[in-house]
Amino acid sequence: MVSDNYKEGNYTMEDLVMYGTPAEGVYTTSEIVAKYTGVSVEHVRHLTNKYHDELERFGVLVFENPKLGETGRPQKLWHYNEQQATLLITFMRNTPAVIEFKSNLVEAFYSQREELAHKTIALANIKPVNKSLSEVVHDSWPDNPHMYATIHNLALKVVTGKNAKQLKIMFDVTDAKEALNSSQLEHLERAKELMKQLILNGYSYQEIKATVLKERGAVNA
Repeated sequence: MVSDNYKEGNYTMEDLVMYGTPAEGVYTTSEIVAKYTGVSVEHVRHLTNKYHDELERFGVLVFENPKLGETGRPQKLWHYNEQQATLLITFMRNTPAVIEFKSNLVEAFYSQREELAHKTIALANIKPVNKSLSEVVHDSWPDNPHMYATIHNLALKVVTGKNAKQLKIMFDVTDAKEALNSSQLEHLERAKELMKQLILNGYSYQEIKATVLKERGAVNA
């Protein structure tokens, strides 16, 4: 049965697709396909195994073993790119749930590709700001090699309410910026630009912290 959230439209595009490695890009999984088509995960795995060669015409099939099944053995969680997911769905009966999922999945892949493109642009634009801020921090605190990391953590807290370590753990990423969407990356750039100007104006770290957190409405954070 299709979940109530799916029937009512109470889901986001991130529920249907997600980001993988840079090489993998945007993908969906066997569990997601099963959940929103109303078929069992075992049936999706069966179709994947049966049509493995056909699916790999559109790229290497990636899988992970995230949890144990009823037999106590790891169950493969398959990853499908857009072409693989589209082909996989053609092997299913055209039930109303399958037809609706097919349409929503196409939209989700498109939406997330757009988001990924915006995020890539934002990351590219943020690099010059980081370098400039790094130089300013070094000039102001030449004897403190950890000061830039402190400033960077403060900027992340302004944007997300969390520091780099927390974001890395929460989103399982090696670089905290990978946990941010394009809007947050742009906000991060603005926050760092503000902090750079405050440093150049002679503000102490505590004054900078109070100012930027007040702007966020989180002085006591």
